Amino acid sequence: MSTLESKKTSKKPESLHEGVDLKEALDLLRHAGYSDPDSENVDGAKLLQRVVDSLCELSMHDGLTGLSNARYFRIALEREVQRAARSGETCSLFMLDLDHFKKVNDQRGHLAGNVVLEAVANILKENLRPMDTVARFGGEEFAMILPNSSAENATKVAERLRAKIAKVEIPINEKTMVMVTVSIGIACTLPGRQMDPRTLVAVADKNLYHAKALGRNCVWFESSPPSVVTGEEKTELFKKLRK
Repeated sequence: MSTLESKKTSKKPESLHEGVDLKEALDLLRHAGYSDPDSENVDGAKLLQRVVDSLCELSMHDGLTGLSNARYFRIALEREVQRAARSGETCSLFMLDLDHFKKVNDQRGHLAGNVVLEAVANILKENLRPMDTVARFGGEEFAMILPNSSAENATKVAERLRAKIAKVEIPINEKTMVMVTVSIGIACTLPGRQMDPRTLVAVADKNLYHAKALGRNCVWFESSPPSVVTGEEKTELFKKLRK
């Protein structure tokens, strides 16, 4: 086939993979607010690669806030819990919920609610370390993973975040400002102990609801999750028992 014939037959692919429609993928990315790969005057393999890269990004991030989503959060938490157990360090987890967020949506509308969520997300990103993971867990709830962070340090960080958010006036439009508060529950691993990530989330969630029960706009930390005996620890215990 000649070069000219090759150019003539070079068409935009119709699918990313068998059963995956390219047009549907592009529509999904546009709806999520991503730049349109189809408008960048590329086709063939380059277009496919850009679409695939954008879809991978979308699958791990929240479209509204740009934070990690719940899917990525679970992967990151499991990885960090395992790393903390190997290194002998501690890992802290925050579960944060906006107080009375339904009132914002009911009184100001859902667009205003989205503005508030974006503003809170930005505060969290700007006031945590690059090594920390900040995720939108769902609705008005956020989750944060703080590697190498003790319960004492985590409580100070959470309190600083709570106070910061409570002071910020969030502009909805030229005439309207909204202020919100948050409640935060904390859970921490034990040094050198393997924890079940689901248990860690459950403890943080329980402490979050305790913070709300105390009147909201507060931070609560109470006890660490029960430790889980690792396979290595079981082996060592068995060896000692046999001596």
